Amino acid sequence: MQLRDAIRLLVWAMLCAPIAIAITVLVWPFWGWFESTSGVEALGHSGPASWCYLTTYAVLIGLLLTLRRRSARRATS
Repeated sequence: MQLRDAIRLLVWAMLCAPIAIAITVLVWPFWGWFESTSGVEALGHSGPASWCYLTTYAVLIGLLLTLRRRSARRATS
């Protein structure tokens, strides 16, 4: 991986953090459903649990990497 690609990935990872926070709060009903279905505490008195934020962030990063790989494949085709 070139330095430019690494820097670009780091910038996108930093931009995904506030987006992940917003999405985690916006899907509050999902976390409530998940908690009632699985029994795993997802919502506390002060909002979603920290693992909810991390899960959303990880999904966003995974989507970013998937899209990046697909665009790279299309560029080489």
